[in-house]
Amino acid sequence: MWLIDGAYVTMDSLQTNNETIAIANDLNLSDMLFRYGARINYDLVLDIQAAPIPVQTGYIGNRPQQTLMPWYYFPVVVPETRHQIVNNLNAVKFDFVSSIDAVGAAEIIKTPLLVTSKYSRTFVTPARVTLEIMRKEPELSQYNNPNKTVALLLEGEFTSNFKNRIPPQIASDTIIAFKEKSTRNAMIVISDGDVIKNGIRKSTQSIIPLGMDKYTGQLYGNKNFILNCIDYLCDDSGLMTVRSKELKLRLLDKTKVDANLLVWQLINTGGPIALIVLLGLFKFYRRKAKFAR
Repeated sequence: MWLIDGAYVTMDSLQTNNETIAIANDLNLSDMLFRYGARINYDLVLDIQAAPIPVQTGYIGNRPQQTLMPWYYFPVVVPETRHQIVNNLNAVKFDFVSSIDAVGAAEIIKTPLLVTSKYSRTFVTPARVTLEIMRKEPELSQYNNPNKTVALLLEGEFTSNFKNRIPPQIASDTIIAFKEKSTRNAMIVISDGDVIKNGIRKSTQSIIPLGMDKYTGQLYGNKNFILNCIDYLCDDSGLMTVRSKELKLRLLDKTKVDANLLVWQLINTGGPIALIVLLGLFKFYRRKAKFAR
């Protein structure tokens, strides 16, 4: 299981400044992953369907006031496929995730496990990351690069990245027993190392459970996703079946909600009142008709 950041950027850089620069995170693994059938791009994926972070929006007296606003660099990905790794899994939260392309290796079966929503876009590194992006409503015309893969399953017989690259004395050594191709196997490539990281609550210096948002307390499906990946690679599907029986977080389409906000407000506020009035009128005329007879 590969967990690799395509771009290097941290939230610590935004603690004192409103902006920072994301740079390519070249670990010299691109050739190896390409031979296996995957390419992690040196970019950042932004998604309107994102987790919030606190942002200072004003002052009351001398005290700064903070408001939770969606941070588009933290996509919340709802599993859409029926693969047993992500079937019935809760939404998974990513931090500064990159996109993954399925490339080459025609003999390898490539299955996207997690993809971003239809309201996505990408920034190629080096890229400017700024908090100002939250000051205004996102323009849907800019989020026109949908469904970027952020977790990819590879299955098949993998060709060694060291084929035709090692000296003959090593290739023919019976003790080393070098293999040019593996037996049937599987790999999972995830373009965010933070998806497996526990947070720290600074006030108490305690560890936050994996997948829990320290700002909202919302528990995402990161832990079960990682455990399912490990179980699948260990060929233990029984535990995945048991673990997937949980309440699923079903996110609303934020853009549709914003576009039809007034309609839904009227339905939610006026609908119950209108229903009670109709029931009252029905009961009134029914009683009137009954006692009139």
